[in-house]
Amino acid sequence: MKIVSNSSPLIALAKIRKLGILREEVVIPKAVFDEITKSKKEYAKELYEWGKDRVAEVKNSS
Repeated sequence: MKIVSNSSPLIALAKIRKLGILREEVVIPKAVFDEITKSKKEYAKELYEWGKDRVAEVKNSS
């Protein structure tokens, strides 16, 4: 099962350097990836490296 994340938990984990606790099943929508990596904050580079292979097209299942 895939888990889709928004930006808030990713930013919080990056700030405390704990992105590694997330499992491989975590994916992020392109819009979230853009939001978390275009920042000039210190965590943006870490989020880019972590998320670049996790970007997925997300569709509503209903």
